[in-house]
Amino acid sequence: MSDPIPVLYVAWQDAVSRRWYPVGRLRRLADSRYEFVYVRGFEVARGAASMSPIIGFPDTSKRYVSADLFPIFKNRIMSRSRGDYPVYIERLGLTDPSPDPLLILARSEGHKVTDSYYLFPQPTEVVSPSGERRYSLSFFVHGMKYVREEARARAMSAPLHEKLFLLSDLQNPADPAAMMIRTSDNHLLGWVPRYYCSDLQELWRRTSAIELTVEHVNPAPTPSWLVLMCRVEAPWPEGFHALSAPEYEPLAESARDAGVAHGK
Repeated sequence: MSDPIPVLYVAWQDAVSRRWYPVGRLRRLADSRYEFVYVRGFEVARGAASMSPIIGFPDTSKRYVSADLFPIFKNRIMSRSRGDYPVYIERLGLTDPSPDPLLILARSEGHKVTDSYYLFPQPTEVVSPSGERRYSLSFFVHGMKYVREEARARAMSAPLHEKLFLLSDLQNPADPAAMMIRTSDNHLLGWVPRYYCSDLQELWRRTSAIELTVEHVNPAPTPSWLVLMCRVEAPWPEGFHALSAPEYEPLAESARDAGVAHGK
């Protein structure tokens, strides 16, 4: 079974406040073309931090469609001609040697040191063999450079499928909704990416059945943001919608009902 092709959101960080805003959505349509639209979070960022439109997408009310991946996103993917490309793909926890570009961006988060953009995938609704609707999400643990050295060492030695636990970080001055990840022996490994905390809090309130496990570990030396990948699964409650805040709503009316690809 192939991995589902993710819908990706684009976030932007204000250099002054350090606040992150979801500002756009990138996805593959059913006809295999790529689509980019701005979301309402861009209006929030423009009002609060004077954000300008992204290069290549000057009209914030327009739906952009292309047969090829837009350059600003394509340039965030390592060239297959590079000798270290197989290592790059392995570090991202991908088993296909030639994965879909959107899968690469979903895992790598589109990191570039030259700008303040970041990509993150929308959680997927999957159906289990028994017919149960499930919330499914994979992500690399954030903030590992801020945790203790012994916690980083513990993360690098974590066995696959080890059960992990969520911990509310209510006193976090940067984000009171933040959630940390801990082991059964109480090592604090880092944080859940901020955009998923609301989903996980609602799922916990409605199901109390969130499963968090180790999906992939990269040994040293590796960047701190690529050390530990986790997988979250939970029942998908009736009426639940992932990333349902108004800031994720497309600004372009025509983008709201367009067909989207669901697999390779």
